Amino acid sequence: MKYMIMTFGDASAWDTLGLGAEEATWSSEEVAEHFRAMSEFYADLASSGEMVTGFGLADPSHTMTVEIRDGRPVASDGPHAEAKEVLAGFGIVDVASHDRAVELAARFAAIVRSRVELRPIMDDTGREM
Repeated sequence: MKYMIMTFGDASAWDTLGLGAEEATWSSEEVAEHFRAMSEFYADLASSGEMVTGFGLADPSHTMTVEIRDGRPVASDGPHAEAKEVLAGFGIVDVASHDRAVELAARFAAIVRSRVELRPIMDDTGREM
């Protein structure tokens, strides 16, 4: 079964790594260790055949919100103002069990030093839900 592992953050999450508008708040060693651990995590998943895909997302200042008004797309800059947290990155894994998905989510949470959300992905029929 496929699962999405998601991590969330506010604008300071990108600044932590020096990827936002401000200087990194982690030391260069901490930043390097973070990216080494992420690379190792994804390499392990690729070698086990459990990796589907995964990406970190750009600083939320680059976000656009798109909606339909009167049948036409309308784009505006930024996420909704009331959003305290935004999606920072995600990975999609294909695992043999829910327990394995939880195990991988826990490893991901340790790497990003934050809680993560784990959500099953429906197949074409959605019957597994």
